[in-house]
Amino acid sequence: MRRIACLLLALLLALPCAALGTDNPLQVTVTPHRVDFSCDLAGQEAIYVTCAAAGDTCRQVFWGDNGRFEGGFDLQGTDTEARFSVTVTTLSGRQLLQYVGMTAADDSGKGPASGLVKPEVTAGSAREAEYSCEADGVHYRFVVPGRAALIVRCKSPQETHEVTVYAGADWWYEGVVAMPCSFQDDTVTVTVMDANSRAELGTASLRMPCAAPEAAPQAETGRLSGVTVCIDPGHQRQTQVETVLLAPNFTKTTTTTVGMAQGVVTRRRESIVVLEIGFLLRDALLAEGATVIMTRESQDVFVGMLERADIPNDAGADFVLRLHCNSRDNESAQGIQIYCPYESSYAREVADEDTYRQMGFTLLYAMQEATGAQKGSCTLNNTYVGNNWSKMPSFLVEMGYMSNKEEDLKLSSPAYQAKLVQGMVEGVVQLSVMRGLITEQE
Repeated sequence: MRRIACLLLALLLALPCAALGTDNPLQVTVTPHRVDFSCDLAGQEAIYVTCAAAGDTCRQVFWGDNGRFEGGFDLQGTDTEARFSVTVTTLSGRQLLQYVGMTAADDSGKGPASGLVKPEVTAGSAREAEYSCEADGVHYRFVVPGRAALIVRCKSPQETHEVTVYAGADWWYEGVVAMPCSFQDDTVTVTVMDANSRAELGTASLRMPCAAPEAAPQAETGRLSGVTVCIDPGHQRQTQVETVLLAPNFTKTTTTTVGMAQGVVTRRRESIVVLEIGFLLRDALLAEGATVIMTRESQDVFVGMLERADIPNDAGADFVLRLHCNSRDNESAQGIQIYCPYESSYAREVADEDTYRQMGFTLLYAMQEATGAQKGSCTLNNTYVGNNWSKMPSFLVEMGYMSNKEEDLKLSSPAYQAKLVQGMVEGVVQLSVMRGLITEQE
């Protein structure tokens, strides 16, 4: 008996922190269709929070202020009192806190529309269905004769909502399911189901909208006035296979590698992450007075390997930043990598090997200081066509590993993206001083 008691005590101690009252460091407030939380976690810069309820699962990164975290989730699909949990982990996946409790029932009186007369036709699939993803979420419109209530299930890699919806006049359904935790360009699957049997009545696969934000105004004066920077966000949604000369003075050719990195947690594609960061970098450089050129501003445009060098060459750019995200089979790999050209005749005209390496490390150190990234390297090689054909200093910047849980989440976090941008801007300022384009900054 004593041994059993000891085992039970050990199990209780091993359980994560749950809803045990005010002593729980994870404080949660519950209202109909909503859960808010707060906690203090000294030493943590960011946390990953999952809220799981009967009809909703939401996941999001939160950044703290001196270890203080606050946030919340909308539970669109949870109408009744039911068990839910809020789980806090590090970005690498280690659990820190957990709260288990009950959601609040929605007593608003919402229910099937009254006065409907069941038609003679047999109830079946969703007809005349229209689905779209907009900034405010998934819009749906369809008719299902004979069914007064259905479930609309919307799922992205970041969240799932199963919302009970009710028929309007003539059995038409119309509404919006908000997707606040989803990223732009995320794939969203929509499933219309019977409210009782959960039989599928209709499906659709959509993408969250991805639009180029309007460029910020260029500052009339700034630290980078007179400097032209080309930003080359790597990849695009669809890649075409090309075979081109590796460098202007080489006879060796190279063929396009069609694949790209994809987030191990977020499931996001490298092409959209680097485009997001590219837009932020564009605006930050414009705010410093720089002239900025983008090789692409859309996911749906193809930019070839040589074209990615021709664009800055034709514009007479002073620097090229080629934005990429890394991936390895080893999920522990992390850090920032800078790649510079080595034996290209164009690269030799720009700088000798030692100077190029110095420039690469200058950019790396500026990014590490801004982001706090501990690991990083600068490598000179002949691998990248865009670098080899550039007539100005060209840097391929692997900003982090999407195969690493922590870095994958950071790379899609606006707060961390801003840090990466800050580091690259400071790096360009220092490089501009080195190249004699601007005077030393005081």
